[in-house]
Amino acid sequence: MVASPSVCQVAFSTIDLQTTYAWYRELFGFLPSGRTGIVRGPLFSRMLGLPKVATTIRFLVDKQEFFHFEMFRFERPEARPMRTDWRPCDVGYSRLGLHVDDLDATLERLKNAGVSTLTNPIGRVASRRVCVRDPEGVMVELMEEDPRLPSAPQRPRPEVAVAARSVTLSVPDLDRSRRFFVDALGMHETTGVVLHGPEHEALWGLPGARSRSLLLWAGDFLVELVQYTDPVGKLRPEGYRVCDQGLTHIALGFRDLADFGAVYRRAIAAGYRSTWRPLHMLAVSALYLNDDQGFTVEMMMVRRWFDGFLGFRPKRY
Repeated sequence: MVASPSVCQVAFSTIDLQTTYAWYRELFGFLPSGRTGIVRGPLFSRMLGLPKVATTIRFLVDKQEFFHFEMFRFERPEARPMRTDWRPCDVGYSRLGLHVDDLDATLERLKNAGVSTLTNPIGRVASRRVCVRDPEGVMVELMEEDPRLPSAPQRPRPEVAVAARSVTLSVPDLDRSRRFFVDALGMHETTGVVLHGPEHEALWGLPGARSRSLLLWAGDFLVELVQYTDPVGKLRPEGYRVCDQGLTHIALGFRDLADFGAVYRRAIAAGYRSTWRPLHMLAVSALYLNDDQGFTVEMMMVRRWFDGFLGFRPKRY
C-alpha cells in the first residue's frame, strides 16, 4: 500500500531574498536551516524546466518535522515581478496559511515593523484570522487555531512559535484539479474540517466572492483548491515560468523510494508529465510534475539522515 503524500516544502521565488528571508525570521520566528551558493548546471535546469538556471537558495524551518520553506533568488532566468493588479482569485498559488502561537504578539511585531494588515482580525478569540502581504506580495493568512489530523505526529520544535498549515491554489477548473491532486497524487479530502467560509473572503480583499472549493490533507498539511466564479480570476501571464515572483510550488515528501516511485508512475499513467526524468542520488530522489493547468508540484524522497543537508533541520550562522 502506497503511503499518503505529505507536503514537505513551500517554495518562493523572490526578488529581494535577503529582505524576505529576514521578514519571516524576525516577525514570525522561522529558523534558518541552510543556504546555497549559486546553483547552476544542466541537471538542475532540466529538473526545473528552465534554461541555464543560476539561483541562490535559502531554507527556513518552523516547529514541524520534515518541512521547510525554500526561497529562491534567480539570477538566470530573471524572475518577472508579480502583476501590480494581482488578486487572490487569479490563477496560481495564491495564499499561505500560518498558525501562530500568539496572534496579539505577532500583530504587535508586525505593527512595529510597519507592516499593516489588510483588515482587522475577524472571528472569535482563539480562532481569529487576519491577512498581510510579505515583501514579495505573497498573501499570508495568520490563524490562531491549528488545524491538525488526530493522528498527527508530535512536533520536534514546540518552542518555535509558528507552523505553516495550508496553501491555497486558485484554479481554473476544480474538477481537473481534483483529478491531479486526489486521483494522481493521492491527497485525501478532509472530513469535519472547514478551513474557510464566505466571511473570510474579505480578509484577502474579495468580499462577497463566490467559489467552489476542495480541501485536502497532504500528510498533516492542508491544500485548498478554489475555483472562483465571481470574480473569475485572470489566467497567468503569457509565458509564465516557475521562477517568476511569488509562491511557485509545493513539494511532496517521501521517506520510502517505493512510495515515491508508485506516485510518480500513477501520475504519468494518468497523463501528467514531469519536466525531466526522476533524479536519483545517494540519499535523495527528486522531480517536478506539471498538471494540465500549469501547476507545478515537486516530489522528493529524502533519507532521514540527510535532512540536515537539505534544510530540514535548524542551523546556526
